[in-house]
Amino acid sequence: MKKIAVFHDHFMYRWWWERLITLLAKALNADLISGFFDEWSLDPREVWFSWNIIEITKPGFTFFDKRSYQVEKQKDRSFLKWTSFILMKWLRHLALKIAILFQTKILREYDIVIFSWDWIWAVKNCKKDAKKIYYCHTPPRYLYDQKEVYLTKVPLILKPAYLLACYFFEKLYRRDFAKMDIILTNSKNVQARIKHFLWRDSQIVYPPVDISFFKPLETKSDYYFSWARLTQIKRVDRIVEAFIQMPDKKLIISHGSNDPEKLNIAKMIAGHDNIKMVESPNDTELRRLISESIATIFIPVDEDFWMTPVESMACWVPVIWVNDGWVKEIVINWETWILISSEARIEDIKKAVIEMDLAKSLSLKDNCIKRAKVFSLETFEEKIKNVVN
Repeated sequence: MKKIAVFHDHFMYRWWWERLITLLAKALNADLISGFFDEWSLDPREVWFSWNIIEITKPGFTFFDKRSYQVEKQKDRSFLKWTSFILMKWLRHLALKIAILFQTKILREYDIVIFSWDWIWAVKNCKKDAKKIYYCHTPPRYLYDQKEVYLTKVPLILKPAYLLACYFFEKLYRRDFAKMDIILTNSKNVQARIKHFLWRDSQIVYPPVDISFFKPLETKSDYYFSWARLTQIKRVDRIVEAFIQMPDKKLIISHGSNDPEKLNIAKMIAGHDNIKMVESPNDTELRRLISESIATIFIPVDEDFWMTPVESMACWVPVIWVNDGWVKEIVINWETWILISSEARIEDIKKAVIEMDLAKSLSLKDNCIKRAKVFSLETFEEKIKNVVN
């Protein structure tokens, strides 16, 4: 029997990619290897993963990230403070990349290695005859399609160093990308992005949702729910602004402990009792928050793939989503969700929330569960096993 490893850069959050990678390893009876497993992240055992879990570095690598958030919480807005913040982020990033390059010789023990995310330097440590598969969720956005957006966040004095680092990382990424035998991806949207930037063909394997777990509950409440990561590209601030202007509508926002825009969103909702933030819940609590909501809201910029809308539909809850990114592949307008324009204007969000009242939400439940089955765990397992075997 061939020995299989699934390698993911790090487990730092409770979002869909950690869940996807764990389900992928579980489907293949593979060992799960990562840079580190942070205390804030999804624990693979929460989804009944019982094979080897291998951490290649010490959790101390999270020091840089936690330290950067301590810096961010300071009231001081000086140049020195923000330079410290940026450098802490970069140091964590660089430290983990170096660890992945030099501390992954364990990969030589495997016949098949599946890489996830963009930290693929470790491919040099695979044995020559190993099958190397890359599940590319997207080419690194800070190097490709969102390069200018990321650059705007860098202080002027640090831009030359940042651009030099990006040039270096992009060259290495292309080199290691070329070593992969098979490229998988999560949507037609990312498939086109890979072809455009890296000139490679790829196979689509849609990420799964365990619809035996994400299922409707009996109770219903009167709020709308957002659980996108709090970053600029997810535009949760616009959702918040829309609900600030609708004090009669309730919004719950779920967030990770180390989400970059967490403090900014917290400041926005101060004094607005109709909006509440809750830290990333466990799976059971997440299912409750989805199932009891009127609708979920998700309005990112040109999203790769996100399991949250599918998890929402599996719970019979429709989605207010933006007409952008991979949604164009599967959308059935008004049967499972409301689409707003790709600009995601505040007025568009307000109009969609008003239209998607409780009665409308309940009328769409049958269509929601039917659509969610397209992304079932069983379908995913069948496709991934065909690719590997």
